Amino acid sequence: MFASAVVALLPLVGATALDTVQYGAFLETATYSVANRLGFFEATGLNVIYNQVPNSTAAFSSLLSGEYDILTATVDNALNYRFNQDQNVTVLGQLDQGPDLVIASIPSITNASQLVGKPIIVDSPVSGYAYLLRKGLSNLGLELYDDYYFMTVGGTSARYADLLSGTTSNGSAVYATILNYPFTVQGQSLPDGQAPNILARVSDHVAPITSSAFTVRESALSDAAESTLLARFMASMYAANLFLLNANNANCSIGAMAAQLGVTATIAALEYASVTNSLSGEVSPGGNFTVNKEGILNDIAVRASFGGFSGVSDGFDYVAALEPGSGNLIDYSIRDAAVALYDSSTIVGNCSVPTYSRQHV
Repeated sequence: MFASAVVALLPLVGATALDTVQYGAFLETATYSVANRLGFFEATGLNVIYNQVPNSTAAFSSLLSGEYDILTATVDNALNYRFNQDQNVTVLGQLDQGPDLVIASIPSITNASQLVGKPIIVDSPVSGYAYLLRKGLSNLGLELYDDYYFMTVGGTSARYADLLSGTTSNGSAVYATILNYPFTVQGQSLPDGQAPNILARVSDHVAPITSSAFTVRESALSDAAESTLLARFMASMYAANLFLLNANNANCSIGAMAAQLGVTATIAALEYASVTNSLSGEVSPGGNFTVNKEGILNDIAVRASFGGFSGVSDGFDYVAALEPGSGNLIDYSIRDAAVALYDSSTIVGNCSVPTYSRQHV
């Protein structure tokens, strides 16, 4: 099922034990799937432990406490923690632009107007996806509190399961939520009568956006050992992302995604189309994890339009605050080191049947 291809890997760090990286994420992205299944992490001497986070609050708590070395989460969360809460979190780069983000409902709800008076489940009422959800529904004529209300459930995995079952774990009725990769495609692949309805695509209302971002504690950048480890992790992900976005590698990427997600090759091919979409896929300006300036300003505008910067003083200069640099929200020093590491690589590997096992905590 998996076509053979040449993979540009990175310098193997000897035959000794691999160094461990604790990686927090809401979902196994396509870039992670390629890196994990095709040996990109091993090529830089890393044993990456994937920790699926339950919600954004827990994710940032684990990052700031040192439980995670690095986290991928919506950049809006970093904006919130940095600007509203004065927490020292740093964005190393952008992974995606909101892959397959949709407002989805149970099969019996076919129009947004049917959500009036009903709860909509979210990770957190003040998370980035909740604000994008509010924006989309506002454009469809519905306003929070006036027409619907939020029910906090947790990350996308939990919300998707609840959407399919029609109830939360405590028995509350579920009607709609916001979904993204890989659940949008998986939901649409279900039989009629079981597949969620797509009421709207976020990209039809806000585009571009900056969605998932590589986020670390600011203190990690001043620690030589941590910085080196992070650069190797980012180099692995950079190599995997380049591989993913190269159409010549499509069959192998699809195979890696199918193996990682536990889905058929047919569904994985549809997932591949979504993550390579130039508007909303796992892409960034220049293809090197650069943050899309227009996208992150759109994130700020959406949050601000709903009063989401209550901890920020009037007149705050967001444009200046988004300038990359040491001590700022965005710092490309680790990203640049990762790209340099990749550029200096000489090892090539063979892309065959993925054999690397997924690792969870």
